[in-house]
Amino acid sequence: MVIGVRHDDVLNLRAGPGVGQPIEDEIPPTFDDLVAEGNTRELPSSFWLQVDFEGTVGWVNMTYVGYQGDTNDDTARLISELGERPSAASMTALGELIAEQYASDEPESDIVQVTPVGSGDLSEVTYDVIGLGDDAVRGVRLHVFAESSGGRFSLRTVEVTLICGRGVDDGSCV
Repeated sequence: MVIGVRHDDVLNLRAGPGVGQPIEDEIPPTFDDLVAEGNTRELPSSFWLQVDFEGTVGWVNMTYVGYQGDTNDDTARLISELGERPSAASMTALGELIAEQYASDEPESDIVQVTPVGSGDLSEVTYDVIGLGDDAVRGVRLHVFAESSGGRFSLRTVEVTLICGRGVDDGSCV
């Protein structure tokens, strides 16, 4: 799956490993069906992985890919830990508040908004929290749902998907 790419950006699929290679295609920030081709290359400051993106084979920086683990509803645990149902003046602020609850200080996690704010019966937004200091768990993807009332957004549900670094076995990172 693509990870850590902002909602208004893409992951470049390149003809070869390295940022100097031509761009073959652009992969959306929430794409979750990349197929690894089994080839990797180490460059002086990065690792590259050969993947198949919807029939086009190319190379991506491994910083921006991970294995998708289990997804769980973590709402009750989060509210219990915070002592109340969190709310904020905007959906983006609520999403950031929730993401900060999953981030680590050492190493410092990157928090990236990977979808624009959506609205309907509930507002929603998705964040990746990358860099948790565990070589098996690279991070989490948080899908945050909220109700809007009186100019505030109150958490309704948070779904947490594990982002694994080495692989997945029965939904858990290995």
